[in-house]
This record gives sequence, structure tokens and C-alpha cells, in this order.
Amino acid sequence: MSARQPGAAKHSQAMFFQQRAGDKVRNPVLQQALQKARPLFVGKRAKGVAALAEDGLDGERLRDACAEIRHRALADLDVWLTLFEERALATGAEVLWARDGEEAAALVVALARQHGVRKVVKSKSMLSEEMHLNAALEAAGIQPVETDLGEYIVQLAGETPSHIIAPAVHKTLGEVEALFAENHGRPQKSRNSADIPEMTREARGVLREHFLSAEMGVSGANFLIAESGTAALVTNEGNGRMVTTLPPLHVVVTGIEKVIPTLEDFATLMRMLPRSATGQSISNYVSLLTGTRRSGEHDGPQKTVFILVDNGRADLLGSDYQDMLRCIRCGACMNHCPVYFSLGGHAYGWVYPGPMGSVLTPLYTGIENALDLPQATTGCNQCGSVCPVRIPLPKLMHRLRETQVERGLRPLGEGLAFKAWGWLARQPRLYRLFSRIAARYLGWLSDPAPDGSRGGRRIRIFGLAPGWTVGRDLPVPPGPTFHERYAARKRV
Repeated sequence: MSARQPGAAKHSQAMFFQQRAGDKVRNPVLQQALQKARPLFVGKRAKGVAALAEDGLDGERLRDACAEIRHRALADLDVWLTLFEERALATGAEVLWARDGEEAAALVVALARQHGVRKVVKSKSMLSEEMHLNAALEAAGIQPVETDLGEYIVQLAGETPSHIIAPAVHKTLGEVEALFAENHGRPQKSRNSADIPEMTREARGVLREHFLSAEMGVSGANFLIAESGTAALVTNEGNGRMVTTLPPLHVVVTGIEKVIPTLEDFATLMRMLPRSATGQSISNYVSLLTGTRRSGEHDGPQKTVFILVDNGRADLLGSDYQDMLRCIRCGACMNHCPVYFSLGGHAYGWVYPGPMGSVLTPLYTGIENALDLPQATTGCNQCGSVCPVRIPLPKLMHRLRETQVERGLRPLGEGLAFKAWGWLARQPRLYRLFSRIAARYLGWLSDPAPDGSRGGRRIRIFGLAPGWTVGRDLPVPPGPTFHERYAARKRV
């Protein structure tokens, strides 16, 4: 099944995954940035989850509770969305609905034109990336400004985010300095890690002028709380508060699956979201945004509009892939994925990288446009073991592979190879003969031993399938096969 987003395929580069992956693996600057980042993500999450015990909480039971909350919300999604709309309208907000990203972007542009908006400041929103909102605003003559520091960096670079919580994780300090010098109109300097606070202050000064002059703020929402008509926004930078309180018009764009029933549910999910994302017990800023500025209040928007976007989500309800809608966008799956940290996010070719992208991209852009992504996994289940809402990511990728086979989308040669292997596996004598020949062939391909003979420890070039050894060394089989050793033992 493919819940294909209309028009998404033309924006997706996921069909070129293998080519892009090869380029990323051979990029030394990218590899340097990725190898520095991974231990930080993994270590911080481990400490954050371990600290739950200090509060008397069982991390695994908490994951069960979070999964149950998301499951309960999805089981009656129409009910909770209807309640959210009712409560949001009661607070003075407006609620609009969009079938897909194109319609959602058109609604934002229409609101901007209606209110004479010339500049839009944006808090980080992956759904706005799905909508290609910046391109739609620019086409309408409206300036979009990303205000999350990472998003600001990739906007200056003319790129898209490579990570959902750390959009510029693929950038080195030197690359960021070059971008700031070019775009802030100053000479480039030699920088080291001690200069990061100064560079951050520089970006803050530039963005402050945009906050004060923008007529519209656009944000996403981590959750929509049905019982109060509230958008919950979780950030580590003050830009989220600026975007949602300073401009007179605040537009929230978010997926329909983000709704949860109660504030109590939100409190439970917040036990796991920041820990899974950045290892923090609580994010720096947790904003509960309800309605518009009231009489006597000094900040907040004069008008609040919620745009609730389907964009393929409704088609996943009741399907084999409904579990994917539980995702709370913490990024833990990609932070622990060996494939992601070998390639970076841009190799995946669309908005969502890593294991979550390997499932979401085929579902949202069309499975035929992302054939390689469900294969972009080692099957190690590190992603599933750290997911705070227990999404069975390897299982979903496996189901997508099955769907490809069922629809005849896999290469002919691949199908023939598996059929040949299946036939051989049912012929014990031939299988044993083939194994003996293969073991000796691999030994012949191996690096020479110190004495110059064959039978070293590694195979660097595997002629029949060179892709296996481009980025890894294939171990050499240890001499005779198991059957040969067993037969020799019986003779003794």
C-alpha cells in the first residue's frame, strides 16, 4: 500500500538513493561531521533514560505508556480531531484543513496575502518541508526566514535539513563560518569550538531584526491537545517563543496524527520526548499555545490559525503501516542507525532520513519512487529498541520489501537470484558442493598472509558482488565448511 502524496514524487530524490549514498560515503568533510556527532546523540540519550530511575520511573514501562497514548489517539482519530477543532474555535482560533502539502501551502500564502504579509519568520517544522512552504512563499513574493539556528544555516546554504532535530549536523564549523561571513557581510575568520558562542550571538543579532519586522509567524506543533485546543511546542531555542508571540498572525501547520487526548497524556509523553531526542529531562522551552491574545495581555498573536494537514496520513490508518503514525519525531531512530551515520540525511532524498524516512518516504511519495529505502537497513533493530513509542521500524521496512515484490517492483535479476538460491537450498548435496567451492573461492580472493600465501584475514574485492566490499572488508571463511569438518570428525 502507498499513501502517495500528490505531487510529492517530483520533489523527492529518494529514487536516486544508491548514487547519493555513494557520493556521501566518499565525502571526507561530511564523514568528519557525522563521526563527531553520533557519540553525542547516543551518549546523551543513554544518560537521559538512565536518569528516569532517579525519579522512580521504569523506562520500559514508560515506553509502553507512551505507545498506548499514541495508539489510543489514532484508534479514534476523528473524535479527537473534532474535539480539538471545537475547543480551538472556542479560544478564538481558526481551524483549516488541507488534503495535501500543496493545498496547505496555498492556505498559508492566502493568509499572508489577506493580511498584507511581506515577511514570515518560521520555527522549525518538518511538515513545512513536506509542503515546500518556503518555495511557495517566495513564489508569492513573500520572504521566509528560518529562525532555528540549524534551519537558518541550511537556508543560507540553499540546502534542506539533514536531521529532524539537528538540521545542520552535516556541516562543519568551517563551513558555517564561511556561510556567516558571506551572508552577514564580513571577512571570513579562522574559527574553533571556543568561537561557537560568538557565532551564535551573531546569528541571534541578525534574526532579532527579522522577529521584530515580520508580520506572520509559522510554527509546527509537537502535539495538539484535544481537551483544550492547545498546540504544544517543544524547543531548545528561544526562537519558538519569538515566532509564536511577536508577529500579529501565528499560523500552526501540523499533521493530523499529532493530536492527543489530554494534558495528562502530554505530560507522560514529555517524560520520553526530550530524553529520546537530546538526552534532556526537559527541553529549554515548552510552550502551550492556546487561542489568541486576550484583553490585558501584552504579548501573543492577534490571530491564530491552525492548518491541519493530511498529506497521506489518513491512508495509513487501518493499514499495515498505522504504527508509523505513532512517531513523535524525536530522531532517536536515526541517532542510533549505523546506516544514517554512514551517509547523512541528504542521501535519503526527501524530508525524513534514517529508519523513519525509510518507511515514511515510500508511503508518502509512492513506493515506486523510493525502492531502495526499505533496503537501507542492517536489520540490527537499534532503531526499534530506542523508539520511545515502540514503533517496529524493521518490521515495517520488511513489509515494504514484501509489497515491492508483490507489485513486481524489484529488479528481474534480483528475483532470479533469490529463486536460484531457493532452489539450491532445497538440494542438500548440491548446496554442500557449492559451499565448498565458494569457501575456497573466497579464500583465494583474500589478502595474502604474511608469508605470501593465500588465506589472509580479509577480502577487499569481491568480484561477483563488488558492492559488498566497497565500504567494508568481508571476513574470510575459516577453511573447510561445517559439513566437511563434521564428516571428518565422524570418520575419527
